[in-house]
Amino acid sequence: MNYTVLVVDDEAEQRSALISRVDWSAAGFEVIGEAENGVEALDLIDALEPDLILTDIRMPMISGLELAAKVYEMRPATQIVILSGYDSFDYARTAINYNIISYLLKPITSAEMSKELFSIRRRMDERLGNTASGTAAGGDVMRELHRLRTDEFLLPLLLGSNENKPDDAELSRHARELGILAEEGENGEKSDDGSDHAAEGAKRSTPLRFVVTVSKFKNEEGKFSADAKRIDFVNRIMSRYLRSESLAVYGRIVTLAVIYDKGEMSNILELPLREVVQSAKRMLGERCTVGVSREFSQLSDASDAYFQAVTARRYTSDGSGDVRFINDQERDPETEIERVEKTVTKLEQLLKVGGSDSVSGFVNGLYESSTPENANLLVAEIIATVYRVVSSVSDRGDVMKLLGDNPIFARITSNNSESVMKNELISFCESAKELISRSQKRETEILCDRVIQIIDERYSDEDLLLTEVSNILAVSPNYLSALIKKTKKKNFSTLLTEKRMRAAHDMLVCTNMKVLEVSERCGYSDQHYFSYCFKKFYGESPSTLRNRLHPEG
Repeated sequence: MNYTVLVVDDEAEQRSALISRVDWSAAGFEVIGEAENGVEALDLIDALEPDLILTDIRMPMISGLELAAKVYEMRPATQIVILSGYDSFDYARTAINYNIISYLLKPITSAEMSKELFSIRRRMDERLGNTASGTAAGGDVMRELHRLRTDEFLLPLLLGSNENKPDDAELSRHARELGILAEEGENGEKSDDGSDHAAEGAKRSTPLRFVVTVSKFKNEEGKFSADAKRIDFVNRIMSRYLRSESLAVYGRIVTLAVIYDKGEMSNILELPLREVVQSAKRMLGERCTVGVSREFSQLSDASDAYFQAVTARRYTSDGSGDVRFINDQERDPETEIERVEKTVTKLEQLLKVGGSDSVSGFVNGLYESSTPENANLLVAEIIATVYRVVSSVSDRGDVMKLLGDNPIFARITSNNSESVMKNELISFCESAKELISRSQKRETEILCDRVIQIIDERYSDEDLLLTEVSNILAVSPNYLSALIKKTKKKNFSTLLTEKRMRAAHDMLVCTNMKVLEVSERCGYSDQHYFSYCFKKFYGESPSTLRNRLHPEG
């Protein structure tokens, strides 16, 4: 399997020589594209999805290091090789590692480059191959024992039980023993691969947060896999970013992630989950879809989070991205709805073992504390609970007598055959489904319209990013990006650039502002970068346009 390469260099002759004279295939690489600058490279990366980018450090508009930072956000699974002159080599080596796998000193001969490629290939095989294969196959007994102990702890935690809610202090103690949580007072941690979780520590001021993710892997034949290899695959990637532990549950890879950092949870998880999806496609040849729960602060709430993540992952079937957060799809049911659902569980207990007056007192209390808006929900939950409990302990005749004798059921049961009721129920469910679909479509359209509105209002802001817009709209960046592509058939960056270019065109045509001023008004501090983007969009530079329209000016 050859790795794909994108070569980026603003000097056409050097770029051409590098591509044509180096024996890429011998080292296991294939050049699939080239770009003369970072802006052009970013457009190609989205389309070509290269495994490796070879880039000069000094380029106009966007430097090689700036390009590496942007690629890291877009495709964290892509590796970077930096080509640097002597005067900036030390600077490049000390820069933050945005998946930079090698630094090469210019000038470099084709023979030297060919030799270096074998070393780069080996390091990529080690990084990506270890991720793909995991460590379980090596037969590490201690690791397997640790996994068994961890699974024994996590399985009942995630799946829940009919027993009383477990004690959170005891759960936290056990989690620390297993290494799922940092020890109290611990200021930093090193993961198995050497990643620095420097923000960790139970005595930090930032409250501890958890989240559950559910991943499913499907190959080209449509078969799902959830084996030790894929557990290690997810663990390897997630551990580079945060503390986590994964296991297989019902054909799914379920991950409990611990969030020690401040900030929006969806932003923190964006890179690791994006890398999981991208690496699965490249290294395993499989489509990975991920669902993410709401964040929670008590381990005893993990089972609720697990089912949230399962539901969120199922939303990936609509084609709006392979990573879905439940917060993006469903309003938080906290408060009234959740309270009703939890309290009827108490009703079930009272029906079975409560005193004679306990049920009436409990129902009266429910109504007194409920809002008028949720009265119908309360009725439905009570009816469902009563029917479920009675059906479990009584025969069908008693159940039907209860339904027929109680006025609340009279309208439902009188003169209605089972088939009529079934058809009415199906019709009711289908109507509900149609209503939900319309609501989801409307919400999507509203969300994308708000994106356009924000772009229209803030296109002059040079620092306007998708992550900031997603925070404003309270959705995850991954989901918003996929939604924009699906609805508008363009990505956020393209929509923003189009707005800026059209605004710049109007300013150049209708005002006497200098090109530099127009550039700054449209969110570009670098006039050369602005001119490049404008020429790429309109086919002529800002100066050419103005001279053509106002030759005497």
